[in-house]
Amino acid sequence: MFFLGQIVGLPTLHSILSKFEIKSNNNQICYKKLCKRLTVNSLQTIFGEIFEQQVLTQLSEMCKKDSSCWSRSLVTAVLDDSIFKTWLGNEKILENFANCFGRFFSGQCGRVVYGLKIVTFGLNIDGVFYPMYFDFVKKATETIKEVEKSTQVAQKLVKKWKKFIEKATKKGVSIPKINFSCDSGYNDVDLSNECADAKLDYISVPNKAHFIEIEQANGSVKRLKIREWIDKIFLIAEQEHQKNSSEPFFIRFRAKYSSQNRIVTFLAFRLKDSKKVSVIYSTNKNIHAKTLRRHWFQRTSIEQFFKLLKHTLLIQESKSHALSDFFLKICRFAYVALHAQKLVRKIRKHTNGLFDKKGFISVQRILNSDKEILDLLQSFLAAKY
Repeated sequence: MFFLGQIVGLPTLHSILSKFEIKSNNNQICYKKLCKRLTVNSLQTIFGEIFEQQVLTQLSEMCKKDSSCWSRSLVTAVLDDSIFKTWLGNEKILENFANCFGRFFSGQCGRVVYGLKIVTFGLNIDGVFYPMYFDFVKKATETIKEVEKSTQVAQKLVKKWKKFIEKATKKGVSIPKINFSCDSGYNDVDLSNECADAKLDYISVPNKAHFIEIEQANGSVKRLKIREWIDKIFLIAEQEHQKNSSEPFFIRFRAKYSSQNRIVTFLAFRLKDSKKVSVIYSTNKNIHAKTLRRHWFQRTSIEQFFKLLKHTLLIQESKSHALSDFFLKICRFAYVALHAQKLVRKIRKHTNGLFDKKGFISVQRILNSDKEILDLLQSFLAAKY
């Protein structure tokens, strides 16, 4: 019902009912009762299994094909967080969100905002982001004195992926080691260790103030900060390269990352027309430069996913008065977002490039007043209510 509503631009239960002039509050009351019966833990279990089944179906099909399909489809585990802005003026409502509601810095807004911070883990498969696990970043309360770090939440989600692999193996689906991409906020040695245990090749962005140790040709070790390496080695080599070639310049090298006390593979490059030198790294010592860069950029899929939730599906139009209610909203909107991506991909496949630069919002505009979809939605409502 919610998916059909989104296709015709109706993001909330209230907007769907209003469209068909259903004035009874009975439906809202039933939905609120459902929310009260469900806890965050039960929702994590229910939707975790739902999303796992979606991913398992895709991966089991890939396991039947040639192993090269994994690299062609750019299967990448991705993790990031997003702030869902909200203002809780009512003290009673605030009590329900006490351990999660707070002030967080939002990169999108460029300032501190009030809201809830959700860490999300999922898989990008052939251009579609499959969400799998969600969790809140907890705030300090009277009973819990220590503020939870985003990286600690991320470790919990990676552990869930490890259990998923074990379940998939028992069902005869052997998932190979895949790459895991996260931004500089998750550059954490404990998280990278957790990824290693979960058959994930960790890719992230180092802090340029951190030290690296590079073995020299004479056997000595040169220790310097990453930003010093950029100034003294990368920029000079780039200038020499540009004298003889117009090809993009990059340097891939192995070095000891001092803060993690391990040898990793670094890749330094510039984005097109950028004045800034980007540096990323992987715990996979043998990863190729092209592979490392391609999988690193797959993290943009989760940014597009959050954008789809907020700006296209209008998740914040739907109000929540309890933490479980809010988490249910996140999960059901994520489920709709997954199938919205699949729908767009299917349309692109059958329109010979005419829809390549368009997204789900274009589907909404085209089908906003489609009689057949409205009739289908109305018949569904009639059956339910």
